[in-house]
Amino acid sequence: MDQEEKVSEIIHSFRDVNRFFYKQMWHHANELGVTIVQLQILKILAENPNISLQELTKKMSSGKSTVSSIVDRLVKAEYVKRERSKEDRRAIVLSLTKLGETKKVEGHTLFIKRLSRLNEIDEADIEKLVELHDLIKEKIKITGDDELEG
Repeated sequence: MDQEEKVSEIIHSFRDVNRFFYKQMWHHANELGVTIVQLQILKILAENPNISLQELTKKMSSGKSTVSSIVDRLVKAEYVKRERSKEDRRAIVLSLTKLGETKKVEGHTLFIKRLSRLNEIDEADIEKLVELHDLIKEKIKITGDDELEG
């Protein structure tokens, strides 16, 4: 295998695995009656209650108008609430409602269930996989990448 074939093989392998994960996430979100992005927002808000739309946008690495329209739908579905910040009365913060917390827990439970077959992988194989991922990250890392990570 020449150098170009090696790189191509690695990239295709990651794409294939990523496609499988994405497909599982899509089915998972569909079963819950939400989108993948809505699930991501519920997860972020569960981990970071009372954050601003700007902070959420940053964590999502998406545009403000895109995130804002998704949040609007989550508010309408009563999964998310907007409130005035207790620290700064001019600011609006986002948090999960009880229904949103329930949907997030349902989502996490279903996600773990959907991917439970990964538990069949031997621990030594998982350690080797993680080592290989670290090696790949090290080999493709560019000076300054750490500054770009969020």
